[in-house]
Amino acid sequence: MNHRISHRRLTAAVLTAAAVSGTLLAAPAAVAAPPAAPATALPAAAQDVAPFPKEGKIVSAGKTGFLYQTGEPGAPNAWMTYDGTVTPLPAGRFFGSAGTDTIAQESPDDTVVLRDMGSDAEPVVMKATGALLGVSGSTLVMYDWNGTYLLDRVGDQDVRRDVTGLPTGSKSFGMPLDDADVFTVTSDGTTLYLVDIASAKVIATATSDNSVLGFAAIAGSKTHLAWYDWTPADDGGHFHLLDVATNKSRILPVGNDHSRPALSKDWIALLDTRTGAGKGKPLALHSLTGDQTLYALDRADEVKPGADGSFLVQGALAREEGVYRVTVGADGKPVTRLVASGGRLPDLALVSQDVPGTFTLDEPYGSQELRWTFNHAVAGRLTLVHTATGRQYTRSSDSSTPSLSIRLSNTDGDGMGLYGGAYTWKLTATETQDVGPSVELSGAFTVNRPTAARDHDENGVADVLVRDPDGTLKAFDTNQLHGIPEYGNQPLEPTVLHTGWNTYTLMASPSERTIVGRDRDGVLWVHKGDGQKLLPRTRVGGGWQVYTKITGGSDLDADGRGDLLATDASGVLWFYASTGDAATPFKPRVRIGGGWQQYNLLAAPGDIAGAAGGDLLARDASGVLWLYLGKGDGTFTARREVGGGWQQFTDLAPFGDKNGDGRVDLYAIGATAGRHYATSGLVDAPFEPGVTLRHQRTVIGSGNVF
Repeated sequence: MNHRISHRRLTAAVLTAAAVSGTLLAAPAAVAAPPAAPATALPAAAQDVAPFPKEGKIVSAGKTGFLYQTGEPGAPNAWMTYDGTVTPLPAGRFFGSAGTDTIAQESPDDTVVLRDMGSDAEPVVMKATGALLGVSGSTLVMYDWNGTYLLDRVGDQDVRRDVTGLPTGSKSFGMPLDDADVFTVTSDGTTLYLVDIASAKVIATATSDNSVLGFAAIAGSKTHLAWYDWTPADDGGHFHLLDVATNKSRILPVGNDHSRPALSKDWIALLDTRTGAGKGKPLALHSLTGDQTLYALDRADEVKPGADGSFLVQGALAREEGVYRVTVGADGKPVTRLVASGGRLPDLALVSQDVPGTFTLDEPYGSQELRWTFNHAVAGRLTLVHTATGRQYTRSSDSSTPSLSIRLSNTDGDGMGLYGGAYTWKLTATETQDVGPSVELSGAFTVNRPTAARDHDENGVADVLVRDPDGTLKAFDTNQLHGIPEYGNQPLEPTVLHTGWNTYTLMASPSERTIVGRDRDGVLWVHKGDGQKLLPRTRVGGGWQVYTKITGGSDLDADGRGDLLATDASGVLWFYASTGDAATPFKPRVRIGGGWQQYNLLAAPGDIAGAAGGDLLARDASGVLWLYLGKGDGTFTARREVGGGWQQFTDLAPFGDKNGDGRVDLYAIGATAGRHYATSGLVDAPFEPGVTLRHQRTVIGSGNVF
């Protein structure tokens, strides 16, 4: 067809004979227009309809055409007939009367110009003080310092009718409405008034119990009122649909979109966002009298009530953007016809990406942002696979913009730091507004994790070691054990370092990526870490059956390496300095002193109180915990009492530096619960009050913790 721009004279509202003769206009039956074009007369293919501007926005729908804004706010308006004729309109603010061809233009000189776009009648200029709020038929809805009023043309006079039943100062909003017989007014956001235009009286009211939103996105007719609401329990939000006759309300869930709905005689049309990414944002048609719900279009952006029970919808179907006329057929199914085309949407495609091949994540605040830009708004799901172990990590983002950003850090997603090493990645990007094929991208990168204290699985985060009763040795990420609220309810995913550790009767971790175990024959073995596993063990030597307890981790001689401590059956404490040589990992033992048989639990967490060397904690039989400050030469100062009540715990383990003060914290674990003790740096009170960990001992097993 030929798309033509009409320069015919701008037409006025055709007044009834009664109005011309001076009889009071009985709104809204004053405007006469040709009957609506039947749906079958509308072209269905994009090439057969008029173009619609990319930034255009429909304003109202009439019998023969519709009013629309040609661009962004402030752009000129135009009228398009359903056969494609476009009539440009002068600059100004325009309103349309729902279901009719009447439009109203507000002028700065306190006049309003009424035009009937379905005829060649001359414009009608009405003198109107205050602000134009909308037009219903040929009746203007106005607001001035005296409140809301109606303005009609009677003969050659403009007649004002004040609305009765409204509180002083009430102001209408939400115009134009879906029925030329009524409009709504709200006074303070908590009460909604439905006004009959013919009588200029309030005929119904509704109240909102939501003090945050009050009334928003209102639609109204003579039979129903609808408005958007939200409560914390909602999955997004919902619409109240009130039957005026029965005063009964229904809840219609819509998600987080509270665009203004539209009402016809039998249906309410809502923009529904609950379907999620990749399923569009369809138009939902809910029956006013039953439970039936129909869906039309893949995406709906604006919906306006039209003539004869139709809706005019701006959106997309089968990737064709434009303006659609939607009705419900005799078979109860939606009938959708394209009236103006905004062009075909290209398929989802990548525009650019910024994914480095190598990056570094350091504890505690290291992060790396991965970025992709597409030609449409997207949601994305990123799957990472660690090459060495096969462990998968997933991250998601619903940006609702073409730019997709996913940040990798030590504490997001499942709460675990990423392993160091090579990864492959796959991103599945799905449109958030339209239905179309997803895009899958893939690649690879390498994560560098700088050495972190007590990190046994190379993920940049300190670990607590646990040997299960079956002999499995696991490293638990302290970010998870700490019970960060976002991740505290998720299952723990420890790194399995080795199996067969039930052959050892004593275990300790004296230095980084080093674990020792004494077997039943008294032989001490050392295991070095490599990535997320332990290398084959190396024999240190025999004769270790003389020891009842071993512990390690504190650097006692200030050489930068953690050392090993052991107590024998007679209560003597012995010091084994680390050499850094895997073949001969310890120097000959040095006697520290006797009397250590009084203690039933030892822990060497490191420097917790600011002394010259690593410190030692010892618990006596009465449950009192004592602190021995390291001098830096392999010896300790006189003990200091930390406090009592520590008999509730069965294990003490270093916990990494969770408060970022440069000192190692303590993890105390008992039969039913674990607690995190942050170090204070004070000699006489080395720990802050304990914080109960979300994950208790029953979660991480009943084995040995060190």
